[in-house]
Amino acid sequence: MSNFHWINSVREVSPAALTVRAQAISPNDNGRLMWDLFFPRLPVSSVDLKDVTSLDYRPVSDRREWNQNGRLIPVKTPNFRDISIVPVEGYYQWGEYELQILAERTNGNAALLAEIMQNDVPGRVAAITAANYRRLEVDAFQAWLLGTLTQRNPQNSAETYTASFAFDASRYQTAGTAWNDTGLNAYDELLAWLADARDAIGSIRGVACRQNFANAVLADAPDLAGGAKMTRVQLEQRIQDDLGSDFKFYVNEHTVEVFDDGGTATTQTKVHTAQKIAAIPSDVNVGNMAFAPVIRAMDIARALPQAKIDTNGQTAFYREHNGGRELSVEVQVNAAPIPNEQKLYVMDVGF
Repeated sequence: MSNFHWINSVREVSPAALTVRAQAISPNDNGRLMWDLFFPRLPVSSVDLKDVTSLDYRPVSDRREWNQNGRLIPVKTPNFRDISIVPVEGYYQWGEYELQILAERTNGNAALLAEIMQNDVPGRVAAITAANYRRLEVDAFQAWLLGTLTQRNPQNSAETYTASFAFDASRYQTAGTAWNDTGLNAYDELLAWLADARDAIGSIRGVACRQNFANAVLADAPDLAGGAKMTRVQLEQRIQDDLGSDFKFYVNEHTVEVFDDGGTATTQTKVHTAQKIAAIPSDVNVGNMAFAPVIRAMDIARALPQAKIDTNGQTAFYREHNGGRELSVEVQVNAAPIPNEQKLYVMDVGF
């Protein structure tokens, strides 16, 4: 029998209770993450997806003479991409020594041990859940700005492979000269690029960028009457006037801590890739975050239907290691960003 079989019977620290708690945590880290704005959640039925590329095909019929045939409208089939979602998972582990001390403090009393863990486990589950959402944030911006997705070995952080979505090269451009070069005007370059972006993806709501890009555009923007410099709000209004539609800079300077290797060392990393700007369509959505079922969530939902577990959401559970000497609490979610190619228009501005 498991050394920790009693955990499942203690309601407050049971996998079902922890899963419900995990699924109640804000997916955007109280406004510090942006993935759910640009990649709204889309429940899917399997981790194996057949992603259909949106087809920018809008044929026009012709007029015909009486008694003649009209224009044949051929059917064009969009490309398909095979995508398989791999799990996102974090865990916290109690070692044999820590469990030994807990057992000594409680004299092996499962109820007392559970009471102590009640003050500890939920907070750790919340922290792991937030870490999982940060992984979705990093992946969403990489998929959007680079058209790739990188999988790393969580044991040593070594890159396992980088998968390309194989989007059309015209969706990702590089400026021949950096837009902050003294020979260019960043404001004029942006307006020209936004006009091209509108042709490529339709109506524009704004641009996703880093702060230094917004600053460069502001510095090169026309002065106000009397020679005064514009404010950021005035700049956005001026671009709206010139563009003829709503416009906003979606500046992202958020950072996360990415693990360097299999240990605890991390590197502070910006979520938004340097030098990249991306046009934001009028509905703000550039794709979806596909959430697939987690098999252990399905097991919990079947056992406790009254808990109303979301089988596609974050799922918490326990696992024993080393012959029952160690115990970990793990949180898993099966999710991945799926950008819509027809809503992608990215430029490397060179700074």
